[in-house]
Amino acid sequence: MKPKNSHKIILKQWVQVFLLILVLIVLAFGIWAVARSLSGNGNNRDELYSYNYNSSVSYKVFLRDNNFFTANSLGMNKQYIASLVDYIEMEAKYNFQSDKDLDYTYTYDVVATAKGVYAEAESEASEVWSKEYPVAAAETKSGTGKSFTVDKTVQLDYNTYNQIMTDFRNQFGLSVDASVDLSLRLNITGSLKGEETQTLQESNTMTLNIPLVKPTFVITPDYVNNGGETIYKDADSGYEINIPLLVLGIALLLVGAVMLKKIGGSLLTTTKKSEYVLFLNKILKEYGDIIAKAENVPNLTQYDVVHIKDFNDLVDIEEELHSPIIYNEVREDLECWFMIFNDKTAYKFILRYEDFARIKRD
Repeated sequence: MKPKNSHKIILKQWVQVFLLILVLIVLAFGIWAVARSLSGNGNNRDELYSYNYNSSVSYKVFLRDNNFFTANSLGMNKQYIASLVDYIEMEAKYNFQSDKDLDYTYTYDVVATAKGVYAEAESEASEVWSKEYPVAAAETKSGTGKSFTVDKTVQLDYNTYNQIMTDFRNQFGLSVDASVDLSLRLNITGSLKGEETQTLQESNTMTLNIPLVKPTFVITPDYVNNGGETIYKDADSGYEINIPLLVLGIALLLVGAVMLKKIGGSLLTTTKKSEYVLFLNKILKEYGDIIAKAENVPNLTQYDVVHIKDFNDLVDIEEELHSPIIYNEVREDLECWFMIFNDKTAYKFILRYEDFARIKRD
């Protein structure tokens, strides 16, 4: 017996899957529209100005009179003998450049921070003491323009800080890792020329880390070489909700939700039908030689009807009685009957798409 309707149902299923994908796209666009409408126009903020900076730190290590070095100083990136060091000279430079004229004020100072770091066995090192000593008093300068430069040279008496940390270790009996940080600290504020609103806030620290209480040591610079930023108008003052886009997004979400429920339910039904048809076709193909299709549904009122739960049981009855199985399609793609008639008894198996999952398969 020729199978029927499977291609039609599969085609319908694919159409519904395609529509489901379109609905999901609509929902995604609706979510994007709502989120975009509430994000304001931050990407369209007006630029006020941009600035950049570069900084550098250089140093020399000056030596005491000795019989080994003919020069009175050593350059950067060397290993230094602590007992020969007299003082360390640091030069810190900071160059600021804006693309528009600014009213600016900057303050800087230079400090030396002596500190001791201690770690017990298998424990993480932590700072146990530190103290800040002024090296150069704070200076404040103001001006107007697109650029300014800070260039400061200071000297650090190495032996003073070496003695401070030696006394600390001896007094407390702690083998701390001692060092001194020589730092230029810079803070900048400013605004566009002629405006009162402060929009520029910039800080920078340029440091040399100098180990102490060691026979030899290496100096390590620590600073950010360059950077910059673009300053925009206050984002809050320009924040607006895009009402048309918000309405569109909500409308798309509502329509998409309704369509998703409808198509989802329809797709579930079609999937059941597809499984039903495929299983029916399997029965008709495998047992086509003992199945006969009837065009009309027989009147069963004159028969004692025995309901069979499994099609295989109906096949067993056919083999025993040698009576053909009569097939009737009661509801197209939804329900069919398989019956065997023997005297006043009708053996009946019903296949429905609704309870297809409960059908016992071979």
